[in-house]
Amino acid sequence: MTDLVNDARSTDELFRVALSLEGDAAWDAVAALHWRGTEEVLEKSIILSRSSDAKERARAADILGQLGIPDRTFPDQCFDNLLRLLSDKDVHVTSAAIMGLQHLDRDQAAPFVLPYAEHADAKVRYAVAVALGGVETPPAISALLTLSNDSDDEVRDWATFGLGQLSEEDSNEIRDALANNLADGDADVRYEAAIGLGRRQDSRAAKFIIDMLRADPEDLFAREAAAVLLNTKDGEKTPSSDLIHALKALQS
Repeated sequence: MTDLVNDARSTDELFRVALSLEGDAAWDAVAALHWRGTEEVLEKSIILSRSSDAKERARAADILGQLGIPDRTFPDQCFDNLLRLLSDKDVHVTSAAIMGLQHLDRDQAAPFVLPYAEHADAKVRYAVAVALGGVETPPAISALLTLSNDSDDEVRDWATFGLGQLSEEDSNEIRDALANNLADGDADVRYEAAIGLGRRQDSRAAKFIIDMLRADPEDLFAREAAAVLLNTKDGEKTPSSDLIHALKALQS
């Protein structure tokens, strides 16, 4: 495996690979540029962000969003240039910019990202759902509620995850949205809805958490949700069979 922290390739070579190749090789080059995090990488990324080629602009957003890891370098310059890319005409650039902004500071990014929650393209709405997860402001929660009922499976999945697991907010509206997604046609959405309800001690999740524990007795999230739902502190140590028995009793 390539040592991305101490990658021996030149910065120019890393940019060449990031732009000319696909898949893991390209993303490894992007990650190496993240770790390098120098002013040279910043300047080249900003120039790339003004390219006439949408693929190059999107790749610039990929780099700027996590420049300097684990300790971010030039965060203000990166944030400002990603904001500029938000209004790009190409949806791949816009979605990459949203992802980059949330990597930098999702709370700071949220007001700029929110207007894209109703974007016509699912790629952009998906990026918004990811970006707003864990943002506890009323506008962000409202947007996630809307996105949890999106026509796209991945958008619904991430919005439901954001509401159910990443947010500590609790309301009848959030619970009802999660309960509605218990009947979703997508298994991942149903899973996130059940976990979210369980974390809020809503008994509507019981049947679904039982099914999860039967399918995978070691499912950590299902076990944690069961423990919260049952108001027990020993959920991690309690055998899944006992959790299932207690959840059945809760249903009766």
